[in-house]
Amino acid sequence: MGTPHKAALRLPDGSTPVQRLATALQTAGCAPVVIVANEAGPYAAAGVRVIPDRRPGLGPLAGIEAALLALAPAPICVVAGDMPGLGAAEFHRLIAAWDGRLAVAWTDRMQPLCAVVASTLIGEVSVALDRGEHGVYRLWERLGAVPVRFTEDVAFADLDTPDDLARCQ
Repeated sequence: MGTPHKAALRLPDGSTPVQRLATALQTAGCAPVVIVANEAGPYAAAGVRVIPDRRPGLGPLAGIEAALLALAPAPICVVAGDMPGLGAAEFHRLIAAWDGRLAVAWTDRMQPLCAVVASTLIGEVSVALDRGEHGVYRLWERLGAVPVRFTEDVAFADLDTPDDLARCQ
């Protein structure tokens, strides 16, 4: 997409992916909504708190670690900022299926950046990062994530190309 801030792009309706996701999360009862990012500026319009990565440059797992530490002891609902098709219904299903530890969305494959994660997993997340493991998928698999099946994968489409952005009506 040519930008590191896909979640702050303007969608055809004028909103941003992060604004849509924040609204969906709040509607599903998730509060507070926070964004983990190293630069707060691009996300100012979302109207939610931005917290920095504790380990910049290590990817989404480091962002999950930062959110777990900032919001403990509450569980967190993880979502990639470039998946604007997700709505409150998907988050409601994830929360309802959560086993008190880890629930992850599945379409035709695991969607590791759409999950509900217990704060008690912070140790496993931190140890993985300490070992140089940055893959969320592998960690969730190893931790025995409860799969939450979704037959419609359109909601899980992410913004990787300008065509993806144009289809995001």
